[in-house]
Amino acid sequence: MKNTYIYPAVVEKAVDGLGLYFPDIPGTAVLAPDIQTAVVDAKNMLVDRILELEDTKMDIPSPSDPTSIELNDASDRIVYIEVFLPPYRDSEANKSVTVNCTVPQYLRDAGRDAGLNFSQLLQSSIKDALGIKQK
Repeated sequence: MKNTYIYPAVVEKAVDGLGLYFPDIPGTAVLAPDIQTAVVDAKNMLVDRILELEDTKMDIPSPSDPTSIELNDASDRIVYIEVFLPPYRDSEANKSVTVNCTVPQYLRDAGRDAGLNFSQLLQSSIKDALGIKQK
């Protein structure tokens, strides 16, 4: 699994600013008022799309050679967008999800009265059961 990807993106003038898309990754296009916003939005979209492809075990396309990218207008430009995925993968892996857990009412009541954090206790117990060291 690669950590860094660099893709060419085509920047086009649009009525209300700029359009930017990745020729190698279908369905990726952003409209933005300026180049800074377009690049930030495109980078976020590229991260999301690559993580989605990884999650679904689909092939991640190779970046095109810029000389093979057809530009539709003389004002179109190619920029490169780089993404470093480990921080995004880590945040995805560590995001909280809801798990329903059934306990006897007396335990729920006693835990509430004691001010216990049920989520924290469940996480700690699962980590212990799996032999995962606490962070």
